[in-house]
Amino acid sequence: MKEKKIIITGGLGFLGYSIFKKLINENYVLVIDNLSSNIIEKKFVTNNKNGTFCELNITNNSMIEIIEQYNPDILIHCAAQTNVIESMKNPIKTKNINIEGTRNILESVKNLENCYFIFISSGGAIYGEPKYLPVDENHEKNPISNYGISKLKGELLTKNILSQSKINYSIIRPSNIYGPGQKTENVIPKFIKLMKMKQEVRIFGDGSSSRDYIYIDDLVEIILKLCEKKIGCTINASSNQETKIIEIFNFLKKQLNYNLQPTFLDDRKGEIFNISLDNTNLIKILNFNKFTALKKGLIKTINS
Repeated sequence: MKEKKIIITGGLGFLGYSIFKKLINENYVLVIDNLSSNIIEKKFVTNNKNGTFCELNITNNSMIEIIEQYNPDILIHCAAQTNVIESMKNPIKTKNINIEGTRNILESVKNLENCYFIFISSGGAIYGEPKYLPVDENHEKNPISNYGISKLKGELLTKNILSQSKINYSIIRPSNIYGPGQKTENVIPKFIKLMKMKQEVRIFGDGSSSRDYIYIDDLVEIILKLCEKKIGCTINASSNQETKIIEIFNFLKKQLNYNLQPTFLDDRKGEIFNISLDNTNLIKILNFNKFTALKKGLIKTINS
């Protein structure tokens, strides 16, 4: 894919910036971000001849004019409030960003003549407590967190608004993303940071809760394949490698020569106990099956 005009909302975040780095050498990329963090990444964007940066919250009414003027070939909507616990503490903020902000983006995109739109949803939050594992795309949607509710409503907005337009779109439901450069508010980078500092590691619950994880480079490659093929679909993006939190702790403990035992705390409201996603459709639609094994990805993350 070359010489495309691309917009990435949330383009200084973990996923958005990772996509930007893969696209920027052969495409023109406008990054829209509220600059809540990641000043260093902003400098890289602005110093690149193919990159443009716009500091703006996606709820701002100026978004419509900016998107229409840039007239992108592709828009990848990553911007979101992604913290489950924060969504339970501050539901109004989560609603404004994830629902009203997404509505604002969609109202801008729907009037474009030729744009492919990708909405980054959440496979880990929209399904709720699963009735079966692994969860496929047809599983009922019963989110238990405000974050999950907001992402599900974002999906519905995408379908309702863009189905009335000429815009082709895809919805991606990633499992838990991890890899080098991720903020330490997430489980894996938090464990690594605390273990390297020989500090106490806290685990919510008894450690038996499980997730499946997808390495950042794998998810970026999946998104780029969608951009190339411009397929309209709703797919889970996961490695389908269900792993318990305590297993991750024990592996990192061994790799980092960490000698302390974890402190177990009460489960937190809004968090799902077990979740893993069926990636059959992903493999079938995109012919993608090169998933980074979790242990290999963890070692890469440790060494980054």
